[in-house]
Amino acid sequence: MYRARNMSGRVVEGTINAVDDRGVYQQLSAERLVPISIQPAAAKKTGLTARFFSGRIKDEDLIIFSRQLGAMLKAGIPILQSFDILRAQTEKPAFKEVLTQVSRSLTGGSRLSEALAEFPRVFSPEYINIVISGETGGDLVQALANIAVWMERELEIKTAIKSALRYPVMVMIALIAAAILMIMFVVPRFAVFFEKYTAALPLPTRILIAVNNVFQAYWPAFLIVIAAAAAAAVYLLRIKPIRLKYDQMKFHLKIIGPLYTKIMISRFARIFSMLVRNGIPALKGMEVASEVIANTYFKELLLKVKQSVQDGGTIADGFFNDMPVFPPMVTNLIAVGEKTGSLDDMLEQVVDFYDMEIKYTLKNLTTMIEPIITLVIAGGVLFLALAILLPVWNMSQAMTGQAQ
Repeated sequence: MYRARNMSGRVVEGTINAVDDRGVYQQLSAERLVPISIQPAAAKKTGLTARFFSGRIKDEDLIIFSRQLGAMLKAGIPILQSFDILRAQTEKPAFKEVLTQVSRSLTGGSRLSEALAEFPRVFSPEYINIVISGETGGDLVQALANIAVWMERELEIKTAIKSALRYPVMVMIALIAAAILMIMFVVPRFAVFFEKYTAALPLPTRILIAVNNVFQAYWPAFLIVIAAAAAAAVYLLRIKPIRLKYDQMKFHLKIIGPLYTKIMISRFARIFSMLVRNGIPALKGMEVASEVIANTYFKELLLKVKQSVQDGGTIADGFFNDMPVFPPMVTNLIAVGEKTGSLDDMLEQVVDFYDMEIKYTLKNLTTMIEPIITLVIAGGVLFLALAILLPVWNMSQAMTGQAQ
C-alpha cells in the first residue's frame, strides 16, 4: 500500500503489486505521483499472526514446497488447485497460513511472484527473482527445480558446518559447566578443610581458593558484567563502521578465516550463477546476491563491482580490481565465462570446487580442534588434581613424619 501526492498536491492512497519498493517507486513515477510512504500490503492483510508464523518456517519446508509445486505444475495441474493440494497436506500451521494467503492473492489476480513477495521473511529476494524469471521465460517448473537444488546445496553446507562444530561446542559447554559446579559446590568444601592446614598451601590450591572466594562474593557482579558486555557488543555491531571492520576481520582470522572466505565465495557464486542462468541480468543478479550475503564488507565490495560495471567496465575487471577476497582462480573463471558467454557455467564450476574445499576444510578443522580441546581438558584436569591432591599429599607426608 502507498500514500502519494499527485501533481495538484492532493494526497492519494492505493495498492500496487510489485516485488520490492523500487518497483513501487517506478510505477508511481510513471503515474506522476510523489510517494509519501510505502507499506507492504501483507502487513495489513495477514496481520501479526502470519508474520509471527512466518519466522518459524524452515528451509526444508521450502525445498519440499518447491519440489511439489514444480511436480504438480509439470503434470498440468492448475496453480490454484496445486496450492489447494499443498495447503491440505501441509501439517505445519505456520506454512498452512502462508499458503492460504498466497492462494488468496492468486485468486485475486496476482502473479505467483507477487503473492510470494508478500512474505519476505519466508521467501527471500533471490527466490522471488528466480520465480519472476520463470514466469517471464515461461518455464516456471524449471525455475522451481533450480530453487530446490540451490536450497538443498545451501542446506548441505549448513548441516556440515553444524556437524563439524557440534563436538567442540558441546565439549566447551561441558567444561564451563564443570568449572562452575566445581567452584560453587566442590571447592568450598575443600576450602573449609584446608583452612585447618597450618602450613603454606601449594600455589594451584591458593589460586583455586582465591577464584572461589571472588566468585562466591561477586557472582552477581559477574553476571551483570557479562550481560552488559553482550549488550554493548550488540549495540556496537549495529554501528556501520564497526560492523564493516568486524565483517572484514572475519576473512583474516587464522583458523576460521579461510573457511569463512570459501563459504562466502561459494554462496555468492551459487546465487549469482542461478540468477544468471534463469535470465536475470548480471547487474540485477549482483544486487540480489548482495542482499542475501550476511556480510557488510562483502556487500560493499559487490557494490563497488556493480558501480564499475555501470561505469562501462567488464564484470571481470570489476572483480579483479574491487574484490580482494576473491582468489585469482575465481576472477579468471569469471573472465573466461564473460568472454565466452558461459558465465553461469563458470560460476557453477566455482561452486563445485569450493563446496569440495569447504567439506575438506571442515574435516581438517575438526582434526585440528580435537588436539586443542584435548590439551585444554588435560590442563584443566591437571590443575584441579594438583590444587586438591597436593595439600592432601603434603598433609599425609607431615602426619607420617610426626608418627615416626
